[in-house]
Amino acid sequence: MPLHIYVPDDHGATEVLAVSGDAVAVRPRRWPGDTYPSLWFWFAVRNDTNSAAPAARIEVRELRPGADSYEPFWKHCLWSRDGEAWERIPDGCQSFGETTLRIDAPLAVGETVWVAATFPLSYAGCAARSAAWQQPAPSGLTLERREFGRSVEGRPLEAFHIRRPGAAPEHQFVIVAGQHAVEQTGKLFARVVLDGYHSGAFANTPMAALLEQWAVTVVPLANPDGCAHGRMNTNAAGVVVDDPADDSVETRALLGLLDELQPRVLVNCHGWGNEQGAPPYEDLYRWTDEDPLFAWLRARVPGCNSSSAAHWLADRFRLECHVRPRYGTECVITEQNWNWYVPPSGGPPRHPTRADLEVRVVEYFTEMACFCLHGKGADAAL
Repeated sequence: MPLHIYVPDDHGATEVLAVSGDAVAVRPRRWPGDTYPSLWFWFAVRNDTNSAAPAARIEVRELRPGADSYEPFWKHCLWSRDGEAWERIPDGCQSFGETTLRIDAPLAVGETVWVAATFPLSYAGCAARSAAWQQPAPSGLTLERREFGRSVEGRPLEAFHIRRPGAAPEHQFVIVAGQHAVEQTGKLFARVVLDGYHSGAFANTPMAALLEQWAVTVVPLANPDGCAHGRMNTNAAGVVVDDPADDSVETRALLGLLDELQPRVLVNCHGWGNEQGAPPYEDLYRWTDEDPLFAWLRARVPGCNSSSAAHWLADRFRLECHVRPRYGTECVITEQNWNWYVPPSGGPPRHPTRADLEVRVVEYFTEMACFCLHGKGADAAL
């Protein structure tokens, strides 16, 4: 077999359809219960022949076109030669059918090309970051790991309680990520927050000042089985996570944690790659446009409300509908776009690098902290 396909067991979620000569064909794996179209894939193709392949033909099939797709992110995919350094696939190396993506990738003898819908954050990668956050923090802050439950398949459900030694916070700010576990920018949001507090990168910023009055708790991966499998929006039992009828063991455990913490602010981090509206095509789920946290962010985070389709919480999400009536919690769900980025210093929209996405997280979290310190969220601390 001249070409070899490798699909990671962890988070790969790609099915091999055909390998013939210099061509391969794959499709996203369909998981029972997922209500979102299956659009996540992550795999590698290696040239194991004794001669270079002028252009290996890689085809991703059975993608969802147009109005049937909730996000056309498969038209801005990534490739990598080592599985670590990712870049957008050049226009000249890809073409599109109605439901297909074709990539022409030159491969030298023994060379590999990785392909992913966007920057992959695997379960193993998340576990490695968790281990790092449990080490003494150079920042001098306390990041206390707590296991508040187990998933269907026995993976730990983790929360990190972030504290400044000597502070006596009276209110709780909670970040949840990874419910829909292939929405990579949601997981990235939590990772950037925890990295920033652990490393000291947030020193002398509003995020550091927040810890004087607020305790911050981050749940970096609320659906670890979904992450390991590469599911779109379900857990290992096929339950749609954060749906109004969500009775998954993961969400029940998370609701118990929220009942204990009774957060004043809850930020639920999701992500997408849509192109509806104006760049960067982002929005925040809220109940009304007058919600204090939403209004604060809309006025101060350019582009956070740039989608043409308003995102309403209504009665559609289990976590938010649980905490708001009980604790008066300010809630938003973020939808950071992994395909588009508008530099805060100005300049035209562009497809973001991983570093750009991390900068965007800091934009959001800075203003969330300022809301708690100076906006209506500060009223709770009086």
